[in-house]
Amino acid sequence: MTIKAVLFDRDGTLIDLDKTWAPAFVYILEQLAQGDQTLATELGREAGFDYATATFHPDSSIRVNTPEVYSRPWLERLGRVGDTTVLKDIDRWLGEKALAAVAPFDDTHLVLEHLHEQGLPIGLATNGTEVSAQRQLEALNVKHLFTFISGYDSGFGSKPEPGQLLAFAEHCGLAPHEVAMVGDSLHDLHAAERAGMLRIGITTGTMGYDVLAPHSDVVLSGLSGLMEVLGLKPLAKTA
Repeated sequence: MTIKAVLFDRDGTLIDLDKTWAPAFVYILEQLAQGDQTLATELGREAGFDYATATFHPDSSIRVNTPEVYSRPWLERLGRVGDTTVLKDIDRWLGEKALAAVAPFDDTHLVLEHLHEQGLPIGLATNGTEVSAQRQLEALNVKHLFTFISGYDSGFGSKPEPGQLLAFAEHCGLAPHEVAMVGDSLHDLHAAERAGMLRIGITTGTMGYDVLAPHSDVVLSGLSGLMEVLGLKPLAKTA
């Protein structure tokens, strides 16, 4: 199988979700709870986020779902179902706070630059907003390497549905089987399966090999392993 393009998930794949997003969710919960730490703790628990330790549970809804989905229990608890201003506020707070803390993995820059140099189109598909993805990639000085950046609000749907993935393949003028999808969650891998793409799981998120393997064609412990999988020139060794 010849892979001619690579599509990446963002959180847990290119950037460290805990370092990047935990401060933002502490702030969001404090705003929603209006300073009531007990309520903030309870709201966090409903989404799989520990407010006291600022950490995500491995099965946290926040890790894989869109803001529209993981915020529903909060709106119900606060009696604000149907209040569209809340979701707008959450999107704004996420964009502001996570941008300030965005943290790539150690090999993110090197791998993206190497793939670009090898002539492979690179795309990003996230269940976050498109604008947050655009801004974070720009802050990391890698946005120019991407030919396609999509969020759940870009018009292609959200993972695990394959819309974003198929849109990337069409954008590149490729058949789905010529594209590899790299992600740390089952949403990523299920979307890849539905799209007919090579499924590459990566354990840099919270899911280990045993969880990802049954749903992947290959599982990597880090992005650097992509070169061997794709049959590309290996990364240059750094001092």
